[in-house]
Amino acid sequence: MKKLLLIACIVAFTAVSCKKDNTDSTSSNTVCTTAKIHYGGDPLADGTGWVLVTDSIAGVYEVPENLDMGYKTEGLLVDVCYYKSLNDFVCSCSPPKKKVHITSIKNH
Repeated sequence: MKKLLLIACIVAFTAVSCKKDNTDSTSSNTVCTTAKIHYGGDPLADGTGWVLVTDSIAGVYEVPENLDMGYKTEGLLVDVCYYKSLNDFVCSCSPPKKKVHITSIKNH
């Protein structure tokens, strides 16, 4: 009986300690905020394209790589969650900007 209990404890300990490690770092780096949609001009003519303005006073904006057509409306206020992607936003920005990947968006 003691051996059976010992084996059950070892199996339970092994199952708990072998829990899959969460290597998806995007969930811990996700930002959720209210933003205003703005069109900063044609990117082919040195514009920013469609951006999420998160702080209009300080001029902070993010460049989404997957903004749905339904949200491409100048001045639209949205609640959005995103994380920094690995894709660079090509501009003369200092420091260089990364695009953001939207995980959820809805009208404010």
